[in-house]
Amino acid sequence: MQTIARFAVRRRWWVVAGWIAFIIGTQLLLSGLGGSNYKDDFKLPHTETDTVSKLLTRAGLDSRNGASGTMVLHPRSGSVADYASTVQPALQKLCASNLGIASINSPYGVISCSSAAGGSSGSGAGSAVAQAALISQDKTVGIVEINWTAVNPNIANVQKVHDQLAPVGSDKLQVEFTGTAFEALSQQTGGIPPELIGFIAALFILLIVFRTFGATVLPLASAIAAMGSGLGLIGLLSHVMSVASFANQLALLMILGVGVDYALFIVTRHRRNLLRGMSVEESITVAVNTSGRAVLFAGTTVCIALLGLWALGVSFLYGVSLGTAIGVALTMVASLTLLPSLLSFLGLKVLPRKQRRAVRDGQFDLSEHHGFWYRWSRIVERNRVVLGLVAGVILIVLAIPFFSIRLGSSDQGNDPKGSTTRKGYDLIAQGFGAGYNSGLQLVISGPGSSDPAYLSKVTTALKGVTDVAPSSVQAVPTGKDVSLVVFKSTTSPQDVKTTDLVKNLRSNVLPPLYSGTANHIYVYGVTAIFVDFAKVLSAKMAFFFTAVIGLSFLLLLVAFRSLVIPLTAAVMNLLAAGASFGVVVAIFQWGWLSDLLGIGGAGPIEPFIPVMFFAILFGLSMDYQVFLVSRMHEEWQHTKDNKRSITVGQGETGGIITAAAIIMIAVFGGFVLGDARVIKLFGIGLASAVFLDAFVVRTILVPSLMHLIGHANWFFPKWLDRITPQVSIEAAESEDEINAVPGSGEPDDKALAPV
Repeated sequence: MQTIARFAVRRRWWVVAGWIAFIIGTQLLLSGLGGSNYKDDFKLPHTETDTVSKLLTRAGLDSRNGASGTMVLHPRSGSVADYASTVQPALQKLCASNLGIASINSPYGVISCSSAAGGSSGSGAGSAVAQAALISQDKTVGIVEINWTAVNPNIANVQKVHDQLAPVGSDKLQVEFTGTAFEALSQQTGGIPPELIGFIAALFILLIVFRTFGATVLPLASAIAAMGSGLGLIGLLSHVMSVASFANQLALLMILGVGVDYALFIVTRHRRNLLRGMSVEESITVAVNTSGRAVLFAGTTVCIALLGLWALGVSFLYGVSLGTAIGVALTMVASLTLLPSLLSFLGLKVLPRKQRRAVRDGQFDLSEHHGFWYRWSRIVERNRVVLGLVAGVILIVLAIPFFSIRLGSSDQGNDPKGSTTRKGYDLIAQGFGAGYNSGLQLVISGPGSSDPAYLSKVTTALKGVTDVAPSSVQAVPTGKDVSLVVFKSTTSPQDVKTTDLVKNLRSNVLPPLYSGTANHIYVYGVTAIFVDFAKVLSAKMAFFFTAVIGLSFLLLLVAFRSLVIPLTAAVMNLLAAGASFGVVVAIFQWGWLSDLLGIGGAGPIEPFIPVMFFAILFGLSMDYQVFLVSRMHEEWQHTKDNKRSITVGQGETGGIITAAAIIMIAVFGGFVLGDARVIKLFGIGLASAVFLDAFVVRTILVPSLMHLIGHANWFFPKWLDRITPQVSIEAAESEDEINAVPGSGEPDDKALAPV
C-alpha cells in the first residue's frame, strides 16, 4: 500500500492523466457502439416458465414469448370506434419502421408485421369478436396490444414506438402506454435527477465536516471519476451480456455512497497526520497504508458478495451484480490512486486556514482528544447492559415485518401517478376491471390440444375456478400439439389472490385434467413467471445468506485474530439486515408512509431484492465494522487493556463513522425522488440499513457487547493462530509513521492518557 501511495504522489500528473484518458476512452467506445443496450432477462432454468418458453419456441410461436405493451385509448368525447381513421394508419406504419414488432391487435383490426407487404389486417367473425373484446362496455376505453418478436426488446426501439404513436393523442383522445414493454417509460425522471440531489447533499455535509473547500471536493472528485469510467464500462458490458435496465441507477447509487465513504476515511486520516507534524507525502502514504487498507478490504468484500450472486443461477442478476461490482471496484481504485494524487496537489490546503497556520508554525497536535465520542464511549461502558438491551430490542422490533415478506412482482398500479404507465394501468382497470392487467394463459401441450372436446373440458373447468373471470376465458388453437387458453383474474397482477390462483391451478385444478393422458397443461404469464422467480430464489436464499455470513466470519477471523469478534459481527449483521428488511416490508409491502414517500402503493417485494440487498448491506456493514474494530485492535495490540481499547477505538472512529453514514444516508435517500420503484426500494432500504448500522449497531450494540465479553473478545487458540495467514487490515502505526511525527518516541514509550 505504501508503494501505491508513493507512486500516486510522485507521479501524480501521470495518475490524473491516466484516469482522464480512461474515462474519455470508455465513453468514446460506448458512444461508438451506439450507447448502452440495457434489457431485462428473466431466464429461469428448470422451471415451468422455462419449459413453456422452450415449448413455444419449438412450436414456432416465438412471438408468444415476446414482450408486449399496451396503448390505451380514452376518448374525451365520442367512443373508441370514432377514432379508427386516426389510430389505424399510425399502427400500420409501425411494421415498416423495423422496430421489432411482431403483431398489433387493436379495436380496428389485427396487423401482422410478418407480412411481406409490411403488415396485413385481419378480418372475419372471429376477428370481430376479438376486436370487440378490446373495447370496454361503456365504449370509453380501448386497448391496442403491441407484441414484439423479442423477449427483451431494445429500450431505444420501445421509446421509438412510443414517440411514433404518442402524437395520435389530442385534446379529444387521451393516449397512454402501459404493459411490460413500456415499463421503462415510467422510470424517466423529470426535474433534478436523484443522483444530483445525493451529490449536492454529500457536498454540504462534507463542507460541514471538513470546513474547507479543498477537502470537501476531493471525495466527490474520486466518486465522479469512478462514475465516469464505471458507467461507461457497464454500458459496454450491456453489449456483451444482459444487464437489467435499473443497473445503471443502482451502480450510481453505490458509487456515490461508497465513493464518498471511502475517500472520507482516507482524507480524515491524512488531515490528522498533518496536524501531528508529518510532511504531506508521508501523511498521504500513512493514510493510504492505514485507512486505505480498510477501504481495500471493505471494497473487495462488497465485490465478492455481489459476484456471489452468480451462485444463485439466475441470469437476470448476472449483469446487475457484475455491473455494480465494477462500479464499486473502480471507486475503490480511485480512492487508492486518484485521491492520493489530488491530495498531493492540495498540500496543506486540505486543512482549514487556522490549522494550516498552526502546522506551518510548528504547533503540532500530539494529544489524545476527549470529545463527545470519548464521553459517549464511557457512557456505553458504564451502561452496557441497559444500552445493549435497548439497541437489541430496537433491531428485533424493526425486524418483525420481515417475517411476513411476500415475494412477487409489483404491477404498474405502483408506478408514479403522473407516469403514462400508471395512467394507462388505471384506465384499463377502470374500463375492464383490475384483473384485466393480469394477462394469464394456459399452454396446452399434446395431442389433445387440438381436440375441441378436450379444450371445452379445460375451459369449463377454468371458468369455475375462484378468482378467474369466466367471461375472459377463451381457447386459442395455435397449431399442432399446442393450444392456448387466455384468461383474466378478478384481482390485480400483484394481488396475493392472483399469486394463489396460479399456485392453485398448478397444484390442484390442472393436474386432474391431464393426469393419465399424453397432454400437459402449464400456467404462463407475468404473475406465473414471478411465482417461479420467487421459488427459485427462495430455494437458494438460505444457502446464499449462509455463504455470505460465513465469508465475513472467515475474513474477520483472519484480520483480527479472534473467534468472538467475527461471531459477534455475524450476529450483528443479521440483526441489522433483518431490521432494514423490516423497514422495507413495512413501507413497500404494508404501505406505511407510502404516500408521503411517493411510493405509489403497497405491493410485494421483487424476488431478487433480498439477495441483492443483503449482498450490498453485508459489504457496507463490514466497512464500518472493520473501521471501528481495527482501531480497537490496534489499541489492544499495544496495551492489552480491553476497556481502553474499546473506549479509544470508539472515541477516535465514532465521529468519522457517523459522518460517513450521514453522507451515505443523504446519497441513498436522494434516490427516493426517482421514479423506478426498485431504485426507491434500494434507496430507502440502504439508507435505513446504514442508519441502523452506524447509529445503533456500531455506536451502541457492538461496544456494549465487547465491554460485556471482556478479554474474551481477543481469544484466539494458538493452534489456529499458527495455521491462519497473517493479514493486516489497518496497519498499526508503523515505524515510518512514528518517526515522521516530531517528538514521538518508540511505540513502547508512549504514555497512555487516561480514558
